[in-house]
Amino acid sequence: MVSAKLKELSAKHNHGKTINVIYQKLGYMVRGGDPDALDSIVPMAYGNLALDLVLKGVHGRIVVLKNGRYDNLPIDVVTSSKKIVRLADYNTDRLRPYYHSFEMKPFLLMASDN
Repeated sequence: MVSAKLKELSAKHNHGKTINVIYQKLGYMVRGGDPDALDSIVPMAYGNLALDLVLKGVHGRIVVLKNGRYDNLPIDVVTSSKKIVRLADYNTDRLRPYYHSFEMKPFLLMASDN
């Protein structure tokens, strides 16, 4: 119901353009087994932070993890440029990034095509 309502209302806050919304259950995203504590905490925090924005009348923002902290940013941070995954950074057989260490790596190894 929430994703359908978001899609319905999105044009009002996105220059008249409706956004596509994907609803996925946590278990589908996790795939590899039972969710751990982080898998439960992060969606709960995102939902609460998003609801706080709605209750404050703040629109056009998206909840994010920024520098390891919860935050919110203008939604055009996500929609203003095409994002691509650098496949060279990923072991596609194991569906995970190549790494020797995760130290100082971004949370998601992605880049813009700009």
